[in-house]
Amino acid sequence: MFNPSEVPKDTHSVEVREESYGFTLAHRCNSRILYVATYHNHNDAMRQANRIADQEQADGHEVIMVTDAHIS
Repeated sequence: MFNPSEVPKDTHSVEVREESYGFTLAHRCNSRILYVATYHNHNDAMRQANRIADQEQADGHEVIMVTDAHIS
């Protein structure tokens, strides 16, 4: 399981996790949740996660992408 406290300071983390009700996307930075959404479709969740990661990298931020191992 991913531990958000292990993310270096000022690094954004974008996490996609499979839940019983769908796929949860969480965008965090410095222990703050910036965006959370639930998707019924894996592709939609990953598309949005990649969009967020690309935008943060374009803004010059470090980004860590995290997904459940069995949904990659």
